Amino acid sequence: MLRMLLSGLLLLATGCTATATSLSPRGDAAAAYLHATGAPGVVIGWSAGDGHPQIATAGTASLATGVPVDRRTIFHMASVTKPLVAAAILQLAEQGRLDLDASPTRYLPYFRLADPRFAQVTIRQMLNHTSGLPDVEDYEWEHPQTSDAALERWVRGLAGLKLVSDPGAAVHYSNLAYDVLGDVIAKASGMPFESYVRRHLLAPLGMRHSSLLLAEVDRSHLAAPHMPEGGQVRVSAVFPYNRVHAGSSTLYADATDMLRWARYWAARPGRAKARLLSDAGIAAMLKPSAAVDRPDRAQWRPAIGLGWFLLRVEGRAIAFHMGQDVGFTTGMMVEPGTGRAVVAMSNIATEAAGERMFDLCLTMMTAMQAPPPATRSGSYSGR
Repeated sequence: MLRMLLSGLLLLATGCTATATSLSPRGDAAAAYLHATGAPGVVIGWSAGDGHPQIATAGTASLATGVPVDRRTIFHMASVTKPLVAAAILQLAEQGRLDLDASPTRYLPYFRLADPRFAQVTIRQMLNHTSGLPDVEDYEWEHPQTSDAALERWVRGLAGLKLVSDPGAAVHYSNLAYDVLGDVIAKASGMPFESYVRRHLLAPLGMRHSSLLLAEVDRSHLAAPHMPEGGQVRVSAVFPYNRVHAGSSTLYADATDMLRWARYWAARPGRAKARLLSDAGIAAMLKPSAAVDRPDRAQWRPAIGLGWFLLRVEGRAIAFHMGQDVGFTTGMMVEPGTGRAVVAMSNIATEAAGERMFDLCLTMMTAMQAPPPATRSGSYSGR
């Protein structure tokens, strides 16, 4: 399945009213993305930290219908889901309901791997992709599971797998780890994973068009996935949804909601309108915890926090996550403490679309001017 190694960024803020635009340099960027990638549609949202977020759109939500994309078009966000999951884990840690340095088996006693090193795996390592857990080989989008029992049943079926490296030794990107974290959230909170996220993250931010459950999505606003086929771009016969992979992949949202999420993370300390985490918890997610081996980006000192990928670009701290699944490519990028954020989503999945998405987000971020970032202080144990 299509996956980007550096997958997805998220940020949040309530009360976000974005102004729609179709031209300006960002509107031109939307049109340029379509031209460069063959994507049917793209939506870009950004905030320069001035309290006036904007959205640019270009193209169509579906080549089958010709309906244009707009600020209400909902996209499958793919791995941009992951910072949301990490935030839920940190919330539960701050409430004393789980321990970041505990084994996931404390909360999932049925979770086992056929590897003696598995006993050393911690939840913190799963958050920063150093657990050694393997990646998902088949997302089974063609045969989705949708029941409340699906996730636990899937986790129980992982017992024959082995680690790909020693726990804590290196970054090995694992969608599987985040899918399992969804079950950790469910068991630690006592409610279905998707319900916890909706109640404790999406609702406080006013993200009323967003859900991890496809059944809750307004299909009249849902973009169709597209893939190259026979030299042409066509609507994909496969839609990327399977409830067992909600933790790694299945946030559905529009640009307005994603800007709310992004602006939460970009906010200056004490300025976010919803208090989802303590300042120390936010800082813990955005603090480098392991280096990422990307020679092509070595000049930016790539690293990973908890749920976020991190860069230093011309002295500026950038947090981001990109995402790609069948028919969709997405990206989010923020500069914490400045109010600056970019979100972008398109309804095509190709290597070029992924590369251009990262370039688009980074170019827009570095072009925006903002005051020097405020800092968050304090230690964080995460229990």
